[in-house]
Formats: sequence, C-alpha cells, structure tokens
Amino acid sequence: MPIQEENLLQERGVRFGHTLVIPSSGSIFEHGVEAIVSPANRRGVMGVGTAGVIRVQGSAEVEREAMAMAPLAMGSAVVTKAGKLADHGTKAVVHAVISDALGAPTREDIVRKATTAALQAVDRQRLRSVAMPPLGSGPGSGRFSSDTVFLMMIEEIVAHLRRFTSRLDRIVLVCRDDREARELERALMEARRMWWGLQV
Repeated sequence: MPIQEENLLQERGVRFGHTLVIPSSGSIFEHGVEAIVSPANRRGVMGVGTAGVIRVQGSAEVEREAMAMAPLAMGSAVVTKAGKLADHGTKAVVHAVISDALGAPTREDIVRKATTAALQAVDRQRLRSVAMPPLGSGPGSGRFSSDTVFLMMIEEIVAHLRRFTSRLDRIVLVCRDDREARELERALMEARRMWWGLQV
C-alpha cells in the first residue's frame, strides 16, 4: 500500500482537503456532530426508520417544525432546531427530502440531489460536522440497499467538496455494521484516487 494511503487510513476515515469523511457503525447520536441529517418526505412527517428515531430522541418539536414548512420540494433539504439533541451538542437537524410520503419509493437522482442539498444546508448554517445515514435505503419497492445509496452519496460528497470551500471538518457516514464501514472506507479511498488525486 502506498505511504500516502497508509497515512490516510491511520486517521480513521479518508481526508478530502481539510474535510475528514468517516464511515462508522455507531449510532447516529454518538459522534458529537453539530448537525444530523434525517431522511424526509414532502410532508415532513418523521414516523419510521432513522427519521422516527431522531424524532423520539429530539422530541416532537423537530417534526412539528419540519411539517410547518411543508410541502417540501423533492431533492431539497430544510433545517430545523435539534430539540433535546441540543443537550448533546447537536445544533440542527437537516431534513433531506427523498420521497413523496412516509415509506414511499425514491429515485437515484433524488437521493443525489438531496445529499448535495443537505451538505449545502449544513455549510450555510456554518456548522463544522455532520452525521449522514443512507438516504433512501430500506425494504420495499423503489428503495435501495444501503451499500448502493452510500456509493451515490460518496460521489455527491466528493463533488461538493471539490466545488466549494466547505466549512465542514468532519462528515460521518452512519453504517449498519462494521463490515459496511470497512467497505465504505475502501470506496472512499477509491473515490479519492479517482476524483481527488493525491492533493490535500
């Protein structure tokens, strides 16, 4: 393995400029980040999956604020307060809109747009760290595997970091297990070789 790659892997994550992208199998609430991304629908209802867990941990106030902005545009992202998550340092929840309704199907182009919109929203809020689950993954017709979603999201993350001077120091990709985290680390290394080169 080249020396540069060894140094990158020792950091736990892969560095793109000054932003470290970290695959992690821990809970979305365990990373000490300023923003958490929640998969959203156009109504802003946070009923199931990751969004439902964020609602429970953050309080119904987070959902009410998102619903007050509905109908939300597909592929967009809106920012709400973090509710009780603020007690642990989280300043905002970013609702990335990937479906029409709760549990409804999505499309690749929507997942890509919502990923970029979420990153742009975090930068506009001047936040320095964000945790992102796989947007649009899950069972059912018109949903993707988390592996597939993360590969799409990695492409959009790298494109965002190349296009803009981002304030983000850290992006955490929240994986379902250690195996997926290891696979994502390899995918990030490949993305860096292909699209970033060795410039840091």
